[in-house]
Amino acid sequence: MNIAILSRDPKLYSTRRLVEAAQLRGHDVRVVNHVKCDIVIEKK
Repeated sequence: MNIAILSRDPKLYSTRRLVEAAQLRGHDVRVVNHVKCDIVIEKK
């Protein structure tokens, strides 16, 4: 499974633990700075 963790700092203890736990279970993990991204939701 691909997992994106929204966090401002990948060096924070809680973020590192989430990444570590996900990787131990075989998931692909990416830490995304939520301040630098946009979410676009459109009704179709």
